[in-house]
Amino acid sequence: MATTGLTNIDVAGITTESGPFPSATRAGDLVFVSGMVARDENKTLVGENDVYAQTVQTLENLQRVLAAYGLGLDAVATTTVYITDAAMAGEYNRAWVDTFGTHRPSRATVVAPLLAPEILVEVQATAWAGN
Repeated sequence: MATTGLTNIDVAGITTESGPFPSATRAGDLVFVSGMVARDENKTLVGENDVYAQTVQTLENLQRVLAAYGLGLDAVATTTVYITDAAMAGEYNRAWVDTFGTHRPSRATVVAPLLAPEILVEVQATAWAGN
């Protein structure tokens, strides 16, 4: 059954139309961004064993997806973040503040193994695209 009112977008270097999920899906005034990780446009992992560098790259990827909708990080309302080790929280939080600045979206942080052992952080977000 086709669902109307939903639009998907694939941002080059993040996801592709042939992949199993889009970079993001817009539903009305909300943009649901798929889990972002620290791979650059060439699919190369940025910041091996460095949660700060991986968080910064991950949030840069989030910015790229939001920009495709004409949005910035200030549109992010909430996030779910997965990190592989609670001991990384300090550096992950430092990268978060350095990237988001004074904007503080709500957030849940979950410690869990990720699909690839070299990935230390993954961020999923919901942004507001209303007027």
